[in-house]
Amino acid sequence: MQNQQGSDRQKPPPYKDSALPAGHVSADSLLRARKVLIGAYFVIAAVYFFWRLTIFNPSYPLYSLLFYLSELVGFVWLAINLLSLLRFAPRASPPVKKGLAVDVYIPTYNEPVSLVRRTVIAALRITYPHETWLLDDGNRPEMRLLAKELGCRYIARSDNKGAKAGNLNHAMAQTQGEFIVVFDADFIAAPEFLDRTLGYFTDPKLAFVQTPQEFYNFDSYQHMGHDRAHDLWSEHSLFFHAQQRGRDMHNAAMFCGSCAVLRRAALDDVDGFASSTVTEDMHTSTLLHANGWASVYHPETLSAGLAPHDAISFQRQRIRWAEGAMQIARQEGLFAGRMNLTFQQRMAYLLHVGNYIEGPRHVFLYIASAVTLVFYISPIKVSFAEWAVFFLPFLLVGLLAYKELSRGYTKVIKNEIFNMARCPALVRAFPALFSKKHIDFKITPKIREKPSPFLFPWFMLAINLIALGKAGYDEFFGTPRIDGWPIMIIVMWCCLGAWLAWNVCKLTHRCNRNRRSFSRFPVEIAVSLQNGQASVQAVVTELSDAGLSFKPQNALEALPEGLCQGVLSLCGHDIPFQVTLRPVKAGQKSGGILSWDTQRARDDYTYFMMMDRIRRLEEMKFPDNRTCIAPLARCF
Repeated sequence: MQNQQGSDRQKPPPYKDSALPAGHVSADSLLRARKVLIGAYFVIAAVYFFWRLTIFNPSYPLYSLLFYLSELVGFVWLAINLLSLLRFAPRASPPVKKGLAVDVYIPTYNEPVSLVRRTVIAALRITYPHETWLLDDGNRPEMRLLAKELGCRYIARSDNKGAKAGNLNHAMAQTQGEFIVVFDADFIAAPEFLDRTLGYFTDPKLAFVQTPQEFYNFDSYQHMGHDRAHDLWSEHSLFFHAQQRGRDMHNAAMFCGSCAVLRRAALDDVDGFASSTVTEDMHTSTLLHANGWASVYHPETLSAGLAPHDAISFQRQRIRWAEGAMQIARQEGLFAGRMNLTFQQRMAYLLHVGNYIEGPRHVFLYIASAVTLVFYISPIKVSFAEWAVFFLPFLLVGLLAYKELSRGYTKVIKNEIFNMARCPALVRAFPALFSKKHIDFKITPKIREKPSPFLFPWFMLAINLIALGKAGYDEFFGTPRIDGWPIMIIVMWCCLGAWLAWNVCKLTHRCNRNRRSFSRFPVEIAVSLQNGQASVQAVVTELSDAGLSFKPQNALEALPEGLCQGVLSLCGHDIPFQVTLRPVKAGQKSGGILSWDTQRARDDYTYFMMMDRIRRLEEMKFPDNRTCIAPLARCF
């Protein structure tokens, strides 16, 4: 078996969930407090929705009913979410049995060689003995040469039937490993990946172990914030760090297509990876669960990949995910209860599908306030005092409950910005819930493409600003036709819609403006730069595949210019480097292009740079028992 370049690496200590901070409330007290919070929210919600029935506008009953149902559906999905987040399954990596036969699959179709190279090198350096297979659905000569150069096995197909699932199934027919690991072509694995995950398979009914999918390009479309502990936020954070862990408590964690280990016998039991939908991952996990197989979600960050670079790539990916979820719901009868799933598993999959059905509801809510101001049709008739008494507790307690149960991974404003950003994709995918039309598998681009216009947020911004302008004109120069506090409430929501749309526009512009070919990683690493006889102590402030950025440790010194040498420490490994710096004044930053004597030296630098990124991603996670209701918990 292959176990290249890394077998002598010191084995890390076993992974365990983070413990309670010293002096914190006990886990039992915190659980009871969270139950009380959810119970209080449900009581408040019941009172609120009963009261909402009493304030329909009799002049527009249908519009009032649509508004009410939109709110009610949103509450139902939130309630299911809260219940699924109440408890996390405790996980600690069990010891691994020696001698297991493992195949690592890296499916590829049209990704660039430089990207796949990094993935293959990382897979080869996984410490547990295994075979690494490059599965080339593009049947490209350059991929065959890459596999030969790096020393991994190579499989190609003459057709692309079944897309990614077909590629994986084709490889299964030509390999014999008892366990199969899948990494998408952009995902870099940590060397301890198998040491952390294989131990769970002492359970003979365990079908797969899924790990988090993290993303190292922090300048992607789905990232917001800064590269500091707990400040950087990704649209995926809630799913991989909270929802998957809650579902794992009920044997309902999903296989997500990459960064997972699967048992071959379990896949054979469901005829391999599901290929009849465009989301083979979710479909395969539903079939496995329906056939009585178990799943585990190991919450440690053990790999990292590329998130969509821009709005159009983001939309393309979300369309495929949403269409696939709709296909599964229709084909497998998730809503009709045809699959042999437990109640908790069914709720988990329905919640996941429901997140993609939300598109039309969100669009309705985004335009409802503008429609109200333009056409003078209000869905409610209520005084401000009455509205404040019933609505504000419902809103604030709901936000508190969601923030608490999501363990810090819910950022309400950022969530709403991305709800608007996803809307076009979800609306476009919605017909797949009813249509049997064939849907092509479209791969998310892994390299930056020419920016394309994303018009939806500009449309939302325009209609809300027009509605606000008309309402203002009528208020000061015309005759207002909606009196009292309802108009103020509607104006408030219209302003919120315009503000969200503006933030989506800004996010899209930021990503379209970024044309860098390589992701840059902010760091703080001390180095000594040598230029002939001169030596300057500096700090590396940014890493990328192509170059480094520096600042002098002494603000009175100037960084050297021209070709410089140094040694960079990454993940406990010293990496010699050469960099050509441009001249700068004393105290100023400088950057330069890296040069390497050998391809192996370049590969080592890239590999350990990515390992450093994976380690930092793990460090940036919130502790498992993060809470914002500690005073309440101490009462229990």
